[in-house]
Amino acid sequence: MTKIKIGDIFEINTPKGKAYLHYIYSDKTLGELIRVLNGLYTERPEYFDKIALNERYMLFFPLKVACNRKIVEKVNYFSAVNYNMPKYMRAKHSIRGEFLGWHIIDTATWERQLIKDLSKEQIKLSPWGVWNDTLLIEKLVDDWSLEKWT
Repeated sequence: MTKIKIGDIFEINTPKGKAYLHYIYSDKTLGELIRVLNGLYTERPEYFDKIALNERYMLFFPLKVACNRKIVEKVNYFSAVNYNMPKYMRAKHSIRGEFLGWHIIDTATWERQLIKDLSKEQIKLSPWGVWNDTLLIEKLVDDWSLEKWT
C-alpha cells in the first residue's frame, strides 16, 4: 500500500497522453479532492512548478484506491498550502431526462440552491461528486471543460 500525502502529484495515462493530478484535500465522506492540471503530455515533465499553478477543474477522485491499483503513479510533490476545498461546487439537476437547472452546493453544509442559468462565476465552479478513473480519462480525452459543461 502506497502512502500518499496532500501535495503529491500523480500521473494518469490516457490515450492522448499523460495527465497530472494534484492532491489537495481529504474529505471523510467523499474522499480525496484533486486538481486536474492543465495539459496532456507525451513525456513526463522534468519540473512541475509551472504546470501545478493552474488547473482545469477540481473533483473528488478515489486517489488512494487508484494508487494502490496502480491506475495512477505518484511522480512529484507541489505544496498544497495555497489550495483549499472550494466553497461551492455545482451539479446538473435533471429529472427523467428533463434539465431543471443547476444545483450550487455549499461544500461545508451540502446545502443546495437550484438555479436556472449560471453566472460567469458559477460557470467556473467544479463538478460536485466523485469521478472514477474511467470517467476522468474519458473527459480528459474529450477535452472536457467547465465552460463546455453548460
